[in-house]
Amino acid sequence: MRIRLIHHLLLPLAFCLAVACARGLERPALGPGEGYDCGAPVATVSGQVQGAIDPGGTTCIWKGIPYAAPPVGERRWKAPEPPAAWEGIRDTTRWGDFCIQLPIYKIANFTRAKYSEDCLNLNIWRPRTPGAFPVMVFIHGGGYFMGAGASPWYFGDRLSANGNVIVVTINYRLTAFGFLAHEELAKEDPNHSTGNYGTLDQVAALRWVKDNIANFGGDAGNITIFGESAGGWSVCNMLATPLASGLFQHAILESGGCEAIWPREKGFETGRWAAEKLGCAANDLACLRGKSAKEIMDKIEINPLAYVTGGGFRFLNHRDDYIFPAGSALAQLKSGNFNNVPLIAGANRSEVQPLYLVMWKRYFKTPESYQAKVRQDYGQDAEAILKLYRADDYENPGLAYMDIISDRVLNCPTYEAVKAVAQQQKSTYYYRFDYTGMRMGRALGAMHAMELPFVFEAFDRWPFFFIYDITNKNSALALSKVIQDYWTRFAKTGDPNPEGQTAWPAYNQEHPEIIVFDKEVKTAVPDNIEKCGFWSEYNKTHPPMWGPGQL
Repeated sequence: MRIRLIHHLLLPLAFCLAVACARGLERPALGPGEGYDCGAPVATVSGQVQGAIDPGGTTCIWKGIPYAAPPVGERRWKAPEPPAAWEGIRDTTRWGDFCIQLPIYKIANFTRAKYSEDCLNLNIWRPRTPGAFPVMVFIHGGGYFMGAGASPWYFGDRLSANGNVIVVTINYRLTAFGFLAHEELAKEDPNHSTGNYGTLDQVAALRWVKDNIANFGGDAGNITIFGESAGGWSVCNMLATPLASGLFQHAILESGGCEAIWPREKGFETGRWAAEKLGCAANDLACLRGKSAKEIMDKIEINPLAYVTGGGFRFLNHRDDYIFPAGSALAQLKSGNFNNVPLIAGANRSEVQPLYLVMWKRYFKTPESYQAKVRQDYGQDAEAILKLYRADDYENPGLAYMDIISDRVLNCPTYEAVKAVAQQQKSTYYYRFDYTGMRMGRALGAMHAMELPFVFEAFDRWPFFFIYDITNKNSALALSKVIQDYWTRFAKTGDPNPEGQTAWPAYNQEHPEIIVFDKEVKTAVPDNIEKCGFWSEYNKTHPPMWGPGQL
């Protein structure tokens, strides 16, 4: 069944690539001599860079600018250091290397980038019109085991041109290179920190933007961070950590949450196991740093399918008094001691719905089989869950189980962040993304990441061109304009409400309202408050849903 499903998905995608169906959307472009000179050298703290006109013609682009020194050799598993200075003008018209990650991403990604440890680079898009612009820094998702700022679905040209903002996308260390914890690494670090190198990379990238973006036409005093999935986790981490204080003024959290973190001792256990698997003594950092990236990935990374079949996330952030003084990002937010800035946060209605088709359909042929599965998985808490997620309320009982996972993993952790920030910050805005007007929309639902083509207007780019075509693109483009208006207005002012759009009220726990993004944009009372109250208590005493991380 799985093989047939993958076969049916990949054949049309390959056909679309062959006939170049990922054609660009038409938009008036400036001529070569008009507007801002994209090829003029721009100064950075390390040296001058030279960009180019983006292929769409409406923005300038600089690709692969290093924001930190290559984390290789002795710098592997250390906090990022500033990049070395260079002489002359650096060509930044080619993508920088992507960070080492699971092989599945090489199949999913169609840019011609290389993968290496020398990957701490960022990309900048700015409008070709003169002026100074607000800055939006995007942190990519991928569960901390894959992803890159130069992926086609994150290209910032259209968001930049449509919203008159500068868009920056970044890379950060992933998998073991970004999140391996080890006692010896903690001992050698001046702050006794370990296992959060990818998060430290994100802070370094934000600091680079703060120090350099004015030279690209950006307002260094008006920076918005935004991210999806693991990028949403990362946005919450940036809100929580004092290391990012003053580096941004607004934040947008898409389908993330604030509790994707391992205990420090759990990280040390994984570190000892990794040393053994690599044939190194437990305390021999020189041996670990001497191993090739390929050997590390081959011997200690998890099979990519395990991330969606229950194997869990082996490499996450770790509790670290230096980065998270309160113990976790959510605890930091609840303490009131965080980077208190205006926040947009939300999630998608059916985050994990497609997993039902691929993995669990056999469990849910009847309401009785659904109930049996819930009782098997949740024991003494099953009856409470079955009251909250009644099979009779769903077209198919399997969709009830998908809602259980969606709420526990992403929807409710995001809601907890909204509640915590709203207690300290009046400019907190909560959303839900419900749109299913794409091809296969009934099967896919408003699943994880489906808001991304609306944020970046990427309907004709990989992989979204497969589900958006001439029959459904117009309504999607209309909603994309609305979402981009909210996002960029928020980046400019801290209030997402643009003229002519549905009023989006700030979140108030006493009178809660949410904005729903669908073919009709409307406000509503959140329907997950009781459910999230249950999961908030449940998750205090149960392992996180992102898995046991079995060794």
